[in-house]
Amino acid sequence: MDCKFVRARLDAYVDAELEPTPVIEFERHLDACGDCRNELSLARLVQRSVRELPVPVAPQALKVRVLRALDEVSAQQRGVLPSARGPWTGVLAAAGGVMLLVGGMVQSDSQRSGVRAAGAGEMTPLLGDVVARHVDQLPAEIAAEQPEQVTSWFRGKVGFRVRSVEFAEPKVRFLGARVSHIGSRQAAKLYYSVGDSRLTSVVFQSPPSLQQVLHDDDLVARWGHRARFGRRVVTYQNVHGYTVPILEHDGIAYAFTGDLDQRRLLQLVASARLP
Repeated sequence: MDCKFVRARLDAYVDAELEPTPVIEFERHLDACGDCRNELSLARLVQRSVRELPVPVAPQALKVRVLRALDEVSAQQRGVLPSARGPWTGVLAAAGGVMLLVGGMVQSDSQRSGVRAAGAGEMTPLLGDVVARHVDQLPAEIAAEQPEQVTSWFRGKVGFRVRSVEFAEPKVRFLGARVSHIGSRQAAKLYYSVGDSRLTSVVFQSPPSLQQVLHDDDLVARWGHRARFGRRVVTYQNVHGYTVPILEHDGIAYAFTGDLDQRRLLQLVASARLP
């Protein structure tokens, strides 16, 4: 897969519209090509900028004129004011004004909702990257059993502290880790086995948009799902045929996916002991 092919399809990749097989090839190319990673960062920036464009809102003066027109029509219907332009002229004019007024009010509400939903809109591409990290099958760069060993190895390689996630489930075994990325963000990729199945955790600094989604029930309802296991609530989304649960702790995001059925994966994540 060459740079020309990848760059022609970056928009589809950012919108999480590529099928899993092309995503694998994309991620392998991106891991090896810094120029294409820069193009990907630019594509994400453009997408985010478009989402954040302000929505025009009807000015207050227009609202006053519309309300005045409605009052005049109401007065005409009561016979208080004569209409020199025919019985329907004022009604139609007022109706048009009402449409503008309502449109402005709806746009104002949409603007507020759009700001809140922008973070949710960024999550699908983000978690699509998590799926790609799982399926790329790149080898681990370090094999270690103790969390302290992982922390020492990652020191200076990424801009945050990394420790392996521990699970209450005894069948989960830590296999290793490597430096990775989520879009333009540095990340740590942690490898686990659960019996004969693979489990991947991708650790990265949590962007404000993700923190907003995870702490806003309305945004979660628009973006994904939540499931409760005992005292822990797990937020997740289904992306490219994979379930991707995500937790956040002290500004660090822990996203998971694996070759497990959805309920089994969610139960494991709910049992995770975060560093």
